[in-house]
Amino acid sequence: MFKLRLALDVNPVRECRCKHRDEQEVSAHILSYQIAYQLLTSVPGQIQVDGDRLIINLQAHDPLHIDLRSADLSVKNRQIPLARHYQELKRLDALAKRIKEEIELTGLDGNHEVDHLTTLLVKLIEIYHARCGLYIASVQTQGDKTIWEIKLHEDGPSGWIQSDGILRNRFGEELNLADWIHLRPEKLAMYVFGFNRFCRHYPSPLKSVK
Repeated sequence: MFKLRLALDVNPVRECRCKHRDEQEVSAHILSYQIAYQLLTSVPGQIQVDGDRLIINLQAHDPLHIDLRSADLSVKNRQIPLARHYQELKRLDALAKRIKEEIELTGLDGNHEVDHLTTLLVKLIEIYHARCGLYIASVQTQGDKTIWEIKLHEDGPSGWIQSDGILRNRFGEELNLADWIHLRPEKLAMYVFGFNRFCRHYPSPLKSVK
């Protein structure tokens, strides 16, 4: 005897607005963060966000500015179209190598461990941006702490990351990044803000995490 299964796709808690987006802009947004991460694996530094610009502050070098809508990188008077180069090279490490050559970042090819906070930010963008429109909405400072606000879309739920490793979701729940660091970055990015509670594309296998 066959049983009829009905797919129930209505849940008022799930608030992501997964809809068609301009593929080029989505790809440019993700590529910008990915190449920033690649550069930071060989050159110490930090990332900043200023509206539609991703700023990479590398040690002993002028800041790199990337337009998140087009993935065009600029430094001083030079401009490098990342998307076009990536279509040619097909690999992020090859693209990072070309950038370092073009802007004369030499002698810095050793492996540098990227901090956990930056890794989490990049994974959040990689995993959620294409379908749910997740982005870093703002960055502010309070005393000696930097606070990153993460949003699923313009009017959607937010999460906050503090530079001291404390993370908070819109349910008021807080956790310490150090307690979750054993998870793979992909899992950490999926669970950390409870975004999976209202995104049907990423249901969590965990009912709760103590």
